[in-house]
Amino acid sequence: MATQIALLAALQQVDQRLQRKERDLQELRQQVSAIVQEVASKEREAQERQQRINELETRHRVIEKQLKEEEAKIKEKRVRLNRIRNERELLALRREIDLMKEANGKLEDEALALLEQIEREKPLLAEICAQVEALKDQIGQETSRIEVRVAVLEQEVRQERAEREQIVRRLDAELCARYERIFSRRGGVAVVEIRDGTCQGCHMRLPPHMCNQIQSSYLQNQGTIFQCPHCGRILYWHPT
Repeated sequence: MATQIALLAALQQVDQRLQRKERDLQELRQQVSAIVQEVASKEREAQERQQRINELETRHRVIEKQLKEEEAKIKEKRVRLNRIRNERELLALRREIDLMKEANGKLEDEALALLEQIEREKPLLAEICAQVEALKDQIGQETSRIEVRVAVLEQEVRQERAEREQIVRRLDAELCARYERIFSRRGGVAVVEIRDGTCQGCHMRLPPHMCNQIQSSYLQNQGTIFQCPHCGRILYWHPT
């Protein structure tokens, strides 16, 4: 019949496998989550760039309309030039037309700059949209792959937990609780071997009399529980 220390060692192996599998499950889910977040980020970037293009196009339409209106006003003023006989009024009107043409020139420059900016933004938007679609395809592929792996791991976890329950039922409840506290505090290593008088958990030398007691307990199949005086881990020994 297995001693309590042997059951603890077996329990620790199961718990360590469970730990690894649950960590793997978490990492797999995080991989999908990271891609989903990247898609969301790219979609926001695409929306912001599209909004920027919309704003540029709106501003361009406003300028085009303003240019047409100003051109119509200049045309009217040129018609008036033919009717004016007063030299002073004629010079004043010509000056006004020149200023309006100058202002229109600035508007035309702005309209051209807006068109150039729109032309630069559109390929960038198309590139981001392509990245979004590629990421969505990747999510589909990754999700399918990960779902298969997750299903396998979850089945293995269920089996490990069933095995764990069987071991726990054979363990002293107080000892099991002590083991779980140590396992939690000591990074998943609660039961360790002694080798050459050294705890393999903290690598500190053990008192010689303790080593003798542990060896004697094993040889006599007593199952006495010993803990490292340095790190508190449960100690066991078996002949090499």
